Amino acid sequence: MTKDSEFGPRLIADGNLERCSICGYPFRADVKPSMSVAFAEHLLKAHKPGQTTEDVSQAAARIVREATED
Repeated sequence: MTKDSEFGPRLIADGNLERCSICGYPFRADVKPSMSVAFAEHLLKAHKPGQTTEDVSQAAARIVREATED
């Protein structure tokens, strides 16, 4: 059993960022409106119940791509 299945998805500290424990998506400390709201929205969009591992990987890649677009 993995830690995520034991404790559920959570934010993990990584220097000046917090990262999703499932996909590693980065959240800046100054995210608006708040870290908890941003993380909850991320979980709803990227880690919907019933997604396969491939779906999660594709969603994570899309989210990182969108977050790094200028």
